[in-house]
Amino acid sequence: MNFQFVKQWATIGFLSLAVISALTQYSQAQQASRFASFYCGTDNGKAATIADHPIRGKITLIIWESEYFIKAGYDPQRRCREVSDNFEKFQQTGDLSKIVPGRANNQPVLCAIGSLNNYTGKCPSSNVLMTLIPGDNAQGMVNQIGELNLKDSVDPLKHSASIFEQYGDIKTINIDAMLKYSPPTK
Repeated sequence: MNFQFVKQWATIGFLSLAVISALTQYSQAQQASRFASFYCGTDNGKAATIADHPIRGKITLIIWESEYFIKAGYDPQRRCREVSDNFEKFQQTGDLSKIVPGRANNQPVLCAIGSLNNYTGKCPSSNVLMTLIPGDNAQGMVNQIGELNLKDSVDPLKHSASIFEQYGDIKTINIDAMLKYSPPTK
């Protein structure tokens, strides 16, 4: 009788742990699915960095056409893969909260940062989202990516106000807000 009692409680304890474990995994999966994932896909036959948002669907962020970096070994497809991987990496680490213009290694870049605290425009090399072509206007690129949100939006003024943030002289994109309101890729 004592053995049966122990066996019952062991079974109840095991089942309780299994339920708690399953609920924890479900909760973690739910939290992870609140954010977009990023990958290199195609848009009209061209390499494209695409955000797959859990609510909004697929949103094309960048279509890779420039062949400027080919001599350095980066054709549009390779740039797409590497930059898309950067988007995904920064999303996973929590550093894709903001996309800001910056400079790294004396080149214009787009920089992924989690917070604007103490940001000076100099992007740490570990936070470079993508290197731009020399002479490109990094602020203009931030604006251009942000405007993707506006093209087919029902209420662009509302969405515009929610995705751009000003930090001194620098206009930044709140990427989470942008993806929340961006129209899906057609």
